[in-house]
Amino acid sequence: MATLYAWQFSDLKISGTDPFASDTTASKAAINAASFTLSRDATAQEIQIKDDDRTFDSADEAYQYLAQDTAFDDLKWSIESPVATPYSYIVRPAGSDDPAEHITIYVVSLKGEVHGLAASAPLLAGQSYDIVDIDSSAPSIPYSSMAVCFARGTRIATKQGPVAVEDLRPGMRVQTADNGYRALLWTGRWRVHGRSENAPVHIAQGALGNDRALEVSAQHRMVVRPRQGGLRGQEVLLPAKALLDLPGITRAPRPRVEWLHLMFERHEIVFAEGARAESLLPGPQALRGINPAQSADLRALTQDCPLVTLPARAILLPGHARRLSKRRGGLARFLQA
Repeated sequence: MATLYAWQFSDLKISGTDPFASDTTASKAAINAASFTLSRDATAQEIQIKDDDRTFDSADEAYQYLAQDTAFDDLKWSIESPVATPYSYIVRPAGSDDPAEHITIYVVSLKGEVHGLAASAPLLAGQSYDIVDIDSSAPSIPYSSMAVCFARGTRIATKQGPVAVEDLRPGMRVQTADNGYRALLWTGRWRVHGRSENAPVHIAQGALGNDRALEVSAQHRMVVRPRQGGLRGQEVLLPAKALLDLPGITRAPRPRVEWLHLMFERHEIVFAEGARAESLLPGPQALRGINPAQSADLRALTQDCPLVTLPARAILLPGHARRLSKRRGGLARFLQA
């Protein structure tokens, strides 16, 4: 059995050309001409699905059924109702022109009629999203998605000494690289399967200056310093998945993994087993990769908080790092922790 988190169309307000008018086909007319806004109290609904694989597909409708009676989009659906995703779009937060903020949304159909959407990353209640492109007419998405977080057991430096990340609580003072000891604003956790794209990245002792081995999600950015080129000597943030060519950094698949999230009033660099790693970056996309059930609480917590959304270090995109390292003899020669 698989779990899908989906937003109901009844929680959406659409502006411009309706991108969800068809039950089978994405609308070319909606590209750069449509947006939708999630209501402020919208939360993703958990849908249990019987499936014969780990992906939510358009072509597998005959093998994807509701595992139980389900209320969704103001309707009641009986067990064994077929469920599929006929098409998908690329969206981004309204007002953004940053490709890094692109999210893929997957239209959800029940008994052949579209009634909601799932996404490659959780969406933010109250946020508007612009349709910027059609992703696929035959989409496929893993039932789990990635997040910026630490694996259970990772020790984080605090004023009281190293503390396992699962034992941290809001208000505890954590050591940061730039601002001394800062109080945690929020912590969260999410259990997902730990294989394929969700497999943790294992960082062996010493690989990034860490005192002990640690594991982070593939999207979790670590502090590194290019040895060559225009960025020579500058500290930058690079996702762990982009560091897999370095000695001692590998994937560590397992059946299940528990991810834990840490957020401060601003983006901070913390010490995880001695390695420098980012906290969750606040702002419009703070909920990307977080369990949708936690999104309402986090939004309420940060609504009146003067969050600083600038990253703690410049962010080096994986593709850019790959091109630079190829020209300079490989990643190990290009980077140092």
